[in-house]
Amino acid sequence: MADKKNVSKSLERVVAETAMLAGETMLIAGAEISRVEDTMNRILDYSKCESHTAFVLATGITLTLDSDEGLITMSKRVPERTTNINRIYLINNVSRALSAGTIDIYTAYDEIKRIKDVRQFRGVLYGLSFVGVALFFTMMLGGDFTDCMVAGVAGLAMAITQWALVPFGFNSFFLNMISTLSMALTAVGFQRFVFANMNIDLVIIGGIMPIVPGVIFTTAMRDTLNGDYTAGVSRGLETGVVAFAVAVGVALAYVIL
Repeated sequence: MADKKNVSKSLERVVAETAMLAGETMLIAGAEISRVEDTMNRILDYSKCESHTAFVLATGITLTLDSDEGLITMSKRVPERTTNINRIYLINNVSRALSAGTIDIYTAYDEIKRIKDVRQFRGVLYGLSFVGVALFFTMMLGGDFTDCMVAGVAGLAMAITQWALVPFGFNSFFLNMISTLSMALTAVGFQRFVFANMNIDLVIIGGIMPIVPGVIFTTAMRDTLNGDYTAGVSRGLETGVVAFAVAVGVALAYVIL
């Protein structure tokens, strides 16, 4: 069902708003710059205007559309960043369906809006993912039963800490540092007071895996190789900040205990 507000707007403006919404959603989800621009341009092609441009940076988007009603220009700052490959995949599908003519622009707008608002994982399931990643990475690295169980508990401590701190609006550095500190304190506490013979190194390595910025680093390399050097450097620095936050959190746990 097409958005009633969009029905009264010109086709070109709806196309521009749809492209901006798609670009913003993909950039927040962690898509590389070339993919965001390609998707936006596919949507802008629907307008059949003589010229259009989508210019994307790591933290902002600008588009222009030379329409019959004049030049349409939109800019949007995108400070949020996360990793959601499923969301990128779904919006890719919408843009390609629009290019193929199987859906119209109004349906595409509604679908992209729905994709942006839907969370793939919620509540308990999201928290359990921290436990599972920590536990199974420790197992993969050669940890025994005790190491894996402690890693799972440490991962749970990290998940609870993130859940408790997110509403306060901490920036990513402090959020990652404090949640890593919580995880490391749990692991070191178990070694000091419960299981003296456990392999603390494997437990901590497994425990930090849920927030290791592997996808961000890969995206930074792809952006750099595609010639989007500003985005590549920006995301590379983001990777370094997360890694530094993790290191500080683990170091503080040893200082405290």
